[in-house]
Amino acid sequence: MSAQTESRSRLSRWSRDPVLDNNGRPRAAQVTERDIEIFKLLSRYPYLPIDDIHAYVGGSLDGLAAHMNLLCRRPNLYLNRPHQQRLADANYRRIVYELDDRGRQALADRSLPGLPKKYHRNFAHELMACRIMLSFELGARANKHLRLIPWREIINKMPSATQNAEEPNAIPVTFESHGATHSKLIKADWRPFGIERRDGGKSLYCFFPGIEADTGTEPIAATDFRSDISQKFSAYLAVCSERIYQSHFGFPAQGFFIPFVTGSKTRMEHMMQLLKKLTGGRGHPSIIFKCFPPITSFERPPLPSGNMLTEPWLRVGAEPLHLTG
Repeated sequence: MSAQTESRSRLSRWSRDPVLDNNGRPRAAQVTERDIEIFKLLSRYPYLPIDDIHAYVGGSLDGLAAHMNLLCRRPNLYLNRPHQQRLADANYRRIVYELDDRGRQALADRSLPGLPKKYHRNFAHELMACRIMLSFELGARANKHLRLIPWREIINKMPSATQNAEEPNAIPVTFESHGATHSKLIKADWRPFGIERRDGGKSLYCFFPGIEADTGTEPIAATDFRSDISQKFSAYLAVCSERIYQSHFGFPAQGFFIPFVTGSKTRMEHMMQLLKKLTGGRGHPSIIFKCFPPITSFERPPLPSGNMLTEPWLRVGAEPLHLTG
């Protein structure tokens, strides 16, 4: 057995010990343009499993896995495998990656943007949000008639008062909930984005304040008016009825949607029942629902796809919404 093969057989998938070459020396990775695409991807989406990364960059999954393993280990350290993913069945799941400091430096050396490394207290929630948003991007990339409109494009066209706000992606709203008046900033779990659909030489638009990714950490029932979910529904209902999304973001009057993504079908049904109760059975056409099991779920993690964009969303009091037309 060669030194390299023997070293690989002893390496834990969680360690940062080096991969050794045939002479017993740590292997240094040569950063490729494909690596830079991966670094850029992980700069936009802080946590992604390898199969999501593979869906974006293509090529051999086994070859990508071996190369990303190398990028994680000394002396390379361009990527990291966040420790929060080490749940009971972690050895049987696809590894989740994040960008490490040397990866950020590789982007900076090419004058490419990269956010500083940030510790997220709720790893499962952040990973879920990243995977949901990548699904939107994968769906748009697979259809030549669709384009994902990023936050950096939206913010440049917003009213100047919003651009100069401390948190321009947070919506100021006053609403009634359980007999009390609340004034607060409501901020979704991602930055606002849009979808452009080109049809017969014309462009049609949908805009979103972000996504509401729900991992199921709070019990909810259809009568639970005091829950955070209830207050969030009430706040968004006020945003819609007063069209605050127009005055704050500059979004058009039509085509504004708030996506609520839950970790299970049962959870989604409870939330839809609560919205129905809050609206006297009417629901609201702008509040849309879908499921996406988080890493903490007993369900098998969903395969990478563009289904967040390409498959219909459920609504209360309205037909399912097809974002692709």
